[in-house]
Amino acid sequence: MRTRRMEITMSNMKGPSIIVEPDAPWRFVFWSGAQYVACLDLGQGVWFTPEWLETNSPDDLHCYEPIMDKRCRYSRVEILESGDARARVKWHYACCNVKYEIFHGNTEADEYYTIYPDGIAVRKLVAWPGDESDFGGNSNFWQVLEYILVNHVGTRPDQVLRQDEAFMLMNEKGEKISFEWPLPTKGFTPLCQLYPQIKNWELYIGKVGLKDRPSPFVAFFKNPRFFPYEPCVYCGGDHPVLHLFHPKAVWKHWPANPMENFVLAVEAEEDEWGRLPTHTSFLDCNYTSVPSHVPPRPSSWLFLIGASASKSDEHLLELVKSWVTPARIETEYQSRRLDWGLSYGPVLYEGYSLSERAYVFRLENTDSLKFTMKPVVKTVNPVIRVENWRGGAPRIRFNSKDLDEKDFKWQFDGQYLTVWTKLELTSPVEFAVE
Repeated sequence: MRTRRMEITMSNMKGPSIIVEPDAPWRFVFWSGAQYVACLDLGQGVWFTPEWLETNSPDDLHCYEPIMDKRCRYSRVEILESGDARARVKWHYACCNVKYEIFHGNTEADEYYTIYPDGIAVRKLVAWPGDESDFGGNSNFWQVLEYILVNHVGTRPDQVLRQDEAFMLMNEKGEKISFEWPLPTKGFTPLCQLYPQIKNWELYIGKVGLKDRPSPFVAFFKNPRFFPYEPCVYCGGDHPVLHLFHPKAVWKHWPANPMENFVLAVEAEEDEWGRLPTHTSFLDCNYTSVPSHVPPRPSSWLFLIGASASKSDEHLLELVKSWVTPARIETEYQSRRLDWGLSYGPVLYEGYSLSERAYVFRLENTDSLKFTMKPVVKTVNPVIRVENWRGGAPRIRFNSKDLDEKDFKWQFDGQYLTVWTKLELTSPVEFAVE
């Protein structure tokens, strides 16, 4: 796994970027030609992004979002961690229009991407809705996710998308809704009006179906502690607001395009597909679509992001459920009577960090960690974080046997040891990190 800064050229535009290359057939790209928007490079000129924070003004027709910051006045990116076991990248931006005016004066966001060797990342979006002025008026909506395919020069959406399942949405039971290309809608449509069953879903996994390359996905779950939302205004159901885009929603104002002479968006005609870089929208998700409602400052959302090279969605579902349903952890130092997480002693389990996809421990006056992991669902590629690690290279023991070095990656930053493991667990396992 490698993280580096480098200049890249895409669609005849050159600019600096941060590239994270996991041990997977895709990579993460944060490129100035796309205003440092986090993208998955899926190969052969096809990228994917889960979007960003976006709002819209009732005072004008502009959208306020980082892709309008063509000169990267506000958008910047930095490497927080880099090693064999994981990388963390922070992207900061403002929600502005093409005139570089920021909604409410200071609407900004921070996004943190924690990326592991299997090519799976947690996206943490932290929104800071503006409170400096009333510029832009009361908002129309606050968008936190959109499934967007990027086609650079030489690629067309109608050639890279699977015609039978261009987009798929799946729940925690593996129940799916599939969409052909072009999308079967007449216009921008609330998804619950077409498929009312989604209001009862607890988990949402969306995947863009691609030919001859891995298919990107984004997952989130209906828990306001990790995914704030207001109930749907269309059906009254207790679910985030989701909209399906109109057929052939292909745009040419972003990426690799410095144009500033437009309002809202610029559609790409079919004869321009492939000649110009374009992006294609499938489904969006909003904190609210109630005019004037604003998320608290700050608010955070979590997403699991990656790609799947398998035509079967069973493993994808297992991976996402492993993220949202952590295994139970037992040490010798937890309470014997209460299951609230109380512990005392040299080995402290501090909990499962959903934003890092990691089981976090703290050591006090000891050089080794021992615990039992008891999966609730299949646990896929668990990550262990150990604070106050005082040793060198770790020795990982798995049910009293040494774990082969090819089955884990590690790094140490002077305080935390991070260990990513290539394991799939369905029964209790005793771990030792020595």
